[in-house]
Amino acid sequence: MLADRRAKIVATIGPATRDEKNLEKAIKAGMNVARLNFSHGSHEDHLKVVHSLRKLSKELRAPVAILQDLQGPKIRVGKFENGSIEIKPGEKLVVTTAAVLGKPGLVPSDFKELPLACVPGTKILLDDGLMELKVLAVRGEELDVEVIYGGILKDRKGMNLPGVNLPVECMTEKDLTDLEFGIVNKVDYIALSFVRHARDIRKLREIIESRGSSAKIIAKIEMIEAIENLEEICRLSDAVMVARGDLAVEVGQSRLPGFQKRIISVCNQLGRPVITATQMLDSMVENPRPTRAEITDVANAVLDGTDALMLSAESASGKYPFKCIRTMHEIICEVETNEEKYYKLSLENEFLSAPAAIAASASLSALKLNATAIICLTTSGKTANIISGFRPKARVISVTQHMDVLNAMELNWGVQTHVIKPYKSMEDILVQVDQLLVTHGLAKTGDRVILTLGQPIAQGAKTNSIYVHTVGGESYSKLPDDQLPLRCQQDPEIY
Repeated sequence: MLADRRAKIVATIGPATRDEKNLEKAIKAGMNVARLNFSHGSHEDHLKVVHSLRKLSKELRAPVAILQDLQGPKIRVGKFENGSIEIKPGEKLVVTTAAVLGKPGLVPSDFKELPLACVPGTKILLDDGLMELKVLAVRGEELDVEVIYGGILKDRKGMNLPGVNLPVECMTEKDLTDLEFGIVNKVDYIALSFVRHARDIRKLREIIESRGSSAKIIAKIEMIEAIENLEEICRLSDAVMVARGDLAVEVGQSRLPGFQKRIISVCNQLGRPVITATQMLDSMVENPRPTRAEITDVANAVLDGTDALMLSAESASGKYPFKCIRTMHEIICEVETNEEKYYKLSLENEFLSAPAAIAASASLSALKLNATAIICLTTSGKTANIISGFRPKARVISVTQHMDVLNAMELNWGVQTHVIKPYKSMEDILVQVDQLLVTHGLAKTGDRVILTLGQPIAQGAKTNSIYVHTVGGESYSKLPDDQLPLRCQQDPEIY
């Protein structure tokens, strides 16, 4: 069943998936987090997706996190008279920041400060590094450039200046407008593009908190300055994304694997969920099966310790979006079947916060008692998130009556989310837990489980206790599939 998979799947929503029927297929295929890319689409398009996802989430009893990905100060070429031009090695071009349509020999850019950032010899990469230009001279709002590597340059393709400190703010006017939309419509995560410094995260946090929002921040690591400030950025963020497209262009493709592993390792050490993104199964945009290299790439990201893997064009505009999600699900499950890296418990930290100490104790108790599951009774999801970082082999089941909390926890490695009715006593809790575990096929009568909770229960105290429980529920039996939440059913057909 889908609930057996530990690493989560983030799927980008686009023309191939944004209709309600297709969103349902995406959830059934294994999507945990829906990414809305604000580089594309209107607010009206995104709003329809948000409403459809919340509706489907309730109907299928399958919480889904919504991730708003802000465009950021992405430098792009403008539009061309015929939609594209061909540029050839050795050709001399003019790059202009004037508001004109491009044509052969003339490439417009939307980045007004481009002439200030460039000097003769500056390297400009286009379309994720597929094409390369070298600056020959700077003249007012124009650059004379020579084509080093050519190709077909289409409208609105990305432009990178590796190693150049760009005079830009982390959020544009468009980002601020989009952010307001996300806050009003209660997205679960907001991803900040082109993060360079910890102050970028602080600025976004101030805006979110001033609006009374509980949205969590994902820092996208795709700039060389972000690598230099990596630990501080990770500490201030709620989660991190290894945005391999722009990062590879910035640091050089041969250095990318090392940086990917380093970012994942730092996030694991700090207990921050980390997403590995970009071209995970890129050939499936056009083909029904991935390459062997892509299968290995997905598997290695799981083995490195990533919490979630992201699909971009594969699920947004590809020919096989649902098959792609299910393929990723199957690869992850196979890796996790043979994975031995559970229980990453360290006793080196002498002092821990109360929730961290409870999480460590619960994970250690689950290991020593061979417990089937760790049940987190939560109002915020904090303890479940910390337990996730310890990578227990026991199921991590987070239960609460707050749907927004369950949705947000869908990004965390190994955390399964279920609704529980309000409770006032330990007896209330144990009756519900036994029923949930047995009827959903998550544990059997006689299994040992660990509960984390706050005492006194009636006062809604924060997590401060663990409780070892032997599952009862002798009067219950597993429900048929059609009465179970989606992820506790046998993997549903999606075709």
